[in-house]
Amino acid sequence: MLENSQSSNAVQSLTGKVAGVQISSNSGQPGDPPQVRFRGIGSISSSNAPLYVVDGVPFNGDINSIATQDIESISFLKDASSNALYGSRGANGVIIVTTKKAKKGQLKVTYETKIGVNSRSVPEYDMITDPGDYYKTVYNRIKNGLIYKGTTQAAASNIAAQNLINGDSYSLGYNNYNVADNQVINPATGEINPDAKLLYNDNWAKELFRNSFRQEHYLSISSSTDNLSSYLSLGYLSDDGYTINSGFDRATLRANIDYIISSKVKVGANVNYAHTNQKAPISQVSSNTYSNLFNWARSIAPIYTIWQRDTNGNMIYNADGSKAYEFNKSGNRPYGSNMNPYATTLLNTNLNEENKFGARAYISIDFLKDFNFRYNLGYDLLSGYYVNTATGFGGDAEGVNGRIGTATKNNYTLTNQQLITWKKTFGSHSLDVLIGHESSDYTSKMLAGQKNNIIIPDLTNISNATTYSYLDGYNDLYKVEGYFSRVNYNYKNKYFFNGSYRRDGSSVFAPENRWGNFYGFGAAWSVMKESFFPKTKWITDLRIKGSYGEQGNDNIQYPKTSQINHRSYFGSLRNYYAYETQYEILPDAEGNASVLYVFDAQRDVKWEKSKNLNVGFDIVLFDRISFEAEYFERNVSDLIYNFPIGPSTGTQYVSKNIGDMSNKGVEINLGLDIIKKEKIDFNIWANATHYKNKITSLPAAFNEGISRFEEGAPAYSYFLKEFAGVDKTNGDALWYKDEKDASGKLTGNKLTTNVYGDATTYLSSKDANPNIYGGFGTLFRFRDVTFQASFAYQMGGYMYDGVYQNAMYSGSDNIGQNYHKDVNKAWTVDNPNSDIPRIDHISTFQMTTSDYFLSKSDYLSLQDVSISYDFKNMALKNLGVQSTKFSLMGSNLALWSKRKGMDPRLNNIGERSNNGQSLNVYGVTKTVSFGLTVNF
Repeated sequence: MLENSQSSNAVQSLTGKVAGVQISSNSGQPGDPPQVRFRGIGSISSSNAPLYVVDGVPFNGDINSIATQDIESISFLKDASSNALYGSRGANGVIIVTTKKAKKGQLKVTYETKIGVNSRSVPEYDMITDPGDYYKTVYNRIKNGLIYKGTTQAAASNIAAQNLINGDSYSLGYNNYNVADNQVINPATGEINPDAKLLYNDNWAKELFRNSFRQEHYLSISSSTDNLSSYLSLGYLSDDGYTINSGFDRATLRANIDYIISSKVKVGANVNYAHTNQKAPISQVSSNTYSNLFNWARSIAPIYTIWQRDTNGNMIYNADGSKAYEFNKSGNRPYGSNMNPYATTLLNTNLNEENKFGARAYISIDFLKDFNFRYNLGYDLLSGYYVNTATGFGGDAEGVNGRIGTATKNNYTLTNQQLITWKKTFGSHSLDVLIGHESSDYTSKMLAGQKNNIIIPDLTNISNATTYSYLDGYNDLYKVEGYFSRVNYNYKNKYFFNGSYRRDGSSVFAPENRWGNFYGFGAAWSVMKESFFPKTKWITDLRIKGSYGEQGNDNIQYPKTSQINHRSYFGSLRNYYAYETQYEILPDAEGNASVLYVFDAQRDVKWEKSKNLNVGFDIVLFDRISFEAEYFERNVSDLIYNFPIGPSTGTQYVSKNIGDMSNKGVEINLGLDIIKKEKIDFNIWANATHYKNKITSLPAAFNEGISRFEEGAPAYSYFLKEFAGVDKTNGDALWYKDEKDASGKLTGNKLTTNVYGDATTYLSSKDANPNIYGGFGTLFRFRDVTFQASFAYQMGGYMYDGVYQNAMYSGSDNIGQNYHKDVNKAWTVDNPNSDIPRIDHISTFQMTTSDYFLSKSDYLSLQDVSISYDFKNMALKNLGVQSTKFSLMGSNLALWSKRKGMDPRLNNIGERSNNGQSLNVYGVTKTVSFGLTVNF
């Protein structure tokens, strides 16, 4: 499945292919990692990210530092007893990555290349793109508001037409036509003046988003003898994003060596180096800011220009012959002030340059008769240099004549493992016992500064600016130590039992709460090997299995609203000092120090614990049909949550162990070999995971944005006003409110109201968790031609489509913003039966926050399609070419969802903020490539 991967992150290429694991491409920015969730969410304020283990040692680096071609296999540990062995870091699942080693035989050389095109995968929301349509929409918007206020329809039509471009209260400021400002719209028809000729129409989306080039090259050399095995590879990836000035470049070097010193001693080491450059223009901007390219492209009206134009619509050029950017110096454009994100994205720099080094080494010694000692050493290093500049020619840094921000970061992780195993076979009994010790030391050092007033344009050194803004830095230290044991036993390869125990200590917690005990056990029964089981041709294999295990989670995050200035560049994410009250020192203009209270600690905060149960069976029928089914429970106790507290304390939140949560569900996996012959194969596969999330214990309900956490309800249940429809007489939006009797008590009935503030906020029966997710696909091979296709899907959950809400805005501000075409289906005096409330330039609450904007988050995506041809030729073999493969492949080719433009894959679940909401983020990238693989 990895051979046709077109992602810089190998895990992302497995979307929809692993039962129980939901992998979502929640960003199309090249180089960004996917979101991975094992059987639902396992925490609310702690991390939900899984643990990565590379070549047997926990990995604290970035998985995209490893070239996909260097990976032999990826496995996902969901089994409770297997995860328990990883203790404090296995609570959210474990991803085991094994890199390639040389296979015994002669020298082997492989060259692989992929060359293709990146483009935007999901079409835009159905926004207005024609200037004439936009003028008519705004005209009707003003007209509707005037009629609502009592103006006659004829008068309202005239006033709206007269004030469309230049008016007292609502004017657009730009006229794209060759007629007078008050003659663009004919008030008698509501249409564009037939004598009007369009002078210009700049397409922001076309300029901001365009097809881009992707290339990948890889060379590996491997050799193995009786005693020495060596593997060396070089890789290069250039992955330009479809958004201007975005992309990801990576150069990799890997070496794996194993050497057998004697019959009892074996040593080995592998090193991986990656140099990456990521250009990420919207990495440091929020969803609704003008600098966000996706927000701007959707929100800027199609009448406004990218480049300056004269009164006749002709382009204005600079002295050097280049087009002059329109930064709205005249102030005629009411939207976006002095912004031009197309220009600033090209003029600004957003560069993340990182050097990533990972090393693994071991020595394995057999001693006595059945014992083995193994020492594993792991070292992960990330050294980063980050530059963020903002031009002074326009945009939000114009007032300070530009700014330059620079940061450096160095992360080091040293992991030691000492393992002793004893393996013994007694007749029909087999026993495998492991005891071990592991320690991990992590250090992070950061320094960041910013200066304003750029002297030389395009020079990104921070010394090129003169006015000091800030200089901050911090060091983070994190230590974890564990002692563990594991026992595996089987009898006649028919009955299997395993058990594990681990005791972990984490520096995140106070000494009295530092240590946690975690364990797991499991069993499996190969029923087919029983003498009483009937021997049939249709049941090829049958196994029943079950396990239980407990793991801990110490990955506590700062509250999302934490204002910790010295962490501002990289953000306040993981809290390594959760039991300590934290302060920071801030200087005033004269350099005098003030101490700011930034985090209120609870010393008794302790491990969040995940208790997992699995019961299932595997069956193979006719040696062609494989079916796996598992029931699982994931019960989380002592949930860590950043609980709201009174502002008088100086901070808004405190980390507490406050409750319990459960995920209960079923996952199935199906494989069917329809045809299985020497020259032809035809296989189909499918998987599905269904689960229900529920908060089982909580001292008191609390809200987080539009979500509510309440005992008995799912996490991320929506807490919103309920939309009750449209008043057909005037187009008012209606909401429900609780009815009260004369004494003020609730009657249990609901009434409707057109006053938003009077409406009741209800706990919705809808939540952000999907009911079912999975994937399906096929593989067809005829002789040397192979076709593969895979799909991913999700059903049953809901998301709040805030992007659509913004595009349906009603009110007097945000003049000059664009709209979804659905605004033209809203209530008017001529369309009184519409289910969309009246939208005008007066009524601010018509389209405000309510369950009206909840949409099903169901989707079906065509993830991958590939066709390849294995070309083998005796003449080439005589030249040393063993095989050649040609491939044509595509990724993220199509998406079907509830609304055009809405991509549920971009939906956050289990993150610090904006869970269950559509956002203006870098959309998923579609890639089509040609590939060539040559083996010598």
